[in-house]
Amino acid sequence: MKILYYLAIFLLPVSATAQGIEFFEGSLEEAMEKAASEEKLIFVDCYTTWCGPCKMMSNNIFPLKNVGDFYNKNYVALKLNMEKEKGMKFGSKYPVSAYPTLFYLNEKGEIIQKVVGAKREQEFLAIGKEMIKKNDRSDDFAQRFEDGERDYDFVLKYIKELNKVGKPSIGIANTYLKENPSISESQKAGFLMEAATEADSKLFDQFISLKKEVVNISSEQVFNDKVLAACNKTVDKAIKHEYEELILETTEKLKTVIPNKVAVFEYQSLMKYAKTFKSYEEWSKHAKKYFKKSGKNYETYSTLIADVQGYYRSNDEAKKNLLKWYEALIKCEECGTQEYLNYAQVLMDGGDKKKALEVAQTLLKKTQDEGKSTTKIEHYIKYIESNS
Repeated sequence: MKILYYLAIFLLPVSATAQGIEFFEGSLEEAMEKAASEEKLIFVDCYTTWCGPCKMMSNNIFPLKNVGDFYNKNYVALKLNMEKEKGMKFGSKYPVSAYPTLFYLNEKGEIIQKVVGAKREQEFLAIGKEMIKKNDRSDDFAQRFEDGERDYDFVLKYIKELNKVGKPSIGIANTYLKENPSISESQKAGFLMEAATEADSKLFDQFISLKKEVVNISSEQVFNDKVLAACNKTVDKAIKHEYEELILETTEKLKTVIPNKVAVFEYQSLMKYAKTFKSYEEWSKHAKKYFKKSGKNYETYSTLIADVQGYYRSNDEAKKNLLKWYEALIKCEECGTQEYLNYAQVLMDGGDKKKALEVAQTLLKKTQDEGKSTTKIEHYIKYIESNS
């Protein structure tokens, strides 16, 4: 039981960085205004300073990059100490009896769901996605569209609502554009920014043809991000339908739009397909090409490590590469505490307790030199020593 306890605390995803959820400093009322203007929901973390599970989420879950990417895109996030004025005011309207309690609210402050207790990364992400679906308002638009309403702002918002909850929007978008609405090129570009969600569609082709207009109303970076998001969604479709050729077709299309992104995209996509359906050897073939194109950096090592730990943990060759990549990862400037501890745990699992202790002690000295808390690391060193 002691070993399981330590593992539960220390073995977390490799992607732990300081790029997580950006918490809003204003009041709930201000958060509601912000959520309404940005068409987002509200997430509220109700915590206390003495609550262990609250600290776990604050230290290990909220700072994760993929958690931050998702919650920052879809939520206005508040973090309330329930023993301070803001928290007590919130608690008078939204009762809290255990910590942490996580509230998911709409822009009007209405509760979508109240969740009690600390959550691990994947569960926390899944809850956030489920709340968006529960707040599905697309049906409010469907009948009006069926009845012939075609106001530009209305249809654009309808598309956004469908996309937000993961419902198909391509049919609605195509119907609207086929009717030749009286809109400007700039409006059409804005519409296609929302509607062109998949690369294997005529909507996407129209979106690409309006690059100049898209960049004028946003930026080159926004255009590129939209293109890559659509291409990645088509890769997911290729995996769902076991149709590898679609990945190659998407790669060819990307070549004409963002040629400098093609190589990394292609090999990452083929790696994703391979780890779903094929052997380590097939994945490794694409991974070597990805490594060559992507370079020796934090993101590359993190991607390779995550794939191996998620799909090929029992492969002997993969295990050797995993250790090699971890050794390189911890030399990267972006590497944080959790990556060191994950590496030490992999070494422990492989029976190399001496090396695991060296890695943990290196981390301890590094953290001490930075003037940061070392409690977690000291606990982990005791865990290693107690199993030596």
